[in-house]
Amino acid sequence: MNKRIILLLVIVLVVHNLYGLDFQPTGEELGFYFTPEYQRALNFCWDISTVASITFNEKYTAMGGLALGGSGKVFDMKLYTGLEAAMPVDIPLYVSLNYNYYGMPEYEYHVYSLLPLVSFKWQVAGFSIGPNFRFGHFFGEQAVFEPIILFSGYFHFIDNDVFRLGIKAANFNDFVYGNFGSYYFTFCSLIRLNRNMSLINDVEFHQAGSVGLTSNFYGVVYRGGVLFSW
Repeated sequence: MNKRIILLLVIVLVVHNLYGLDFQPTGEELGFYFTPEYQRALNFCWDISTVASITFNEKYTAMGGLALGGSGKVFDMKLYTGLEAAMPVDIPLYVSLNYNYYGMPEYEYHVYSLLPLVSFKWQVAGFSIGPNFRFGHFFGEQAVFEPIILFSGYFHFIDNDVFRLGIKAANFNDFVYGNFGSYYFTFCSLIRLNRNMSLINDVEFHQAGSVGLTSNFYGVVYRGGVLFSW
């Protein structure tokens, strides 16, 4: 049988099965952020970003975001999209698949990342880990493939109806997937003004190292914004 016909039959079967499921939205979020950054390599950088997510049946989450800004004097663009699913087990285990793009049009430089991720998310603490399949290239040149291990962990000292305060260590976020030796420590805070609106204030200290966790201070980032939930 023709391969195209087989592929079409598979797509029809998957769509039919998804259509038969009762997907109901159980949570939506929309955030807007401004992120100034000072670093040794480029001095001042910044971006403005928006992120959004929608959860179905309290188990499946579709998410995405876009950031526009400047790396020094050069314009850059970042975007990501992903899907996450809660596993049917007694612990808060999640698996996700994310796609990330980073581009500097002036230099015709583009980076594409595909990240399958495993996460454990408790209210007080959690962590995520997974490989990053990264392809980077300048326009017209052959892409360079770099497999990298990504990690992230958080701990909340306070998390109640009004305020959340915690720390985080990672070598990636929604928009930036770093090398293993390039990571950051973040002091995270969230102020819940009401059930639908929260203020975000994060301060990050970036490190840069070439061998494991051997590092030196690289830069500091502030992330401030507002998050809407309903």
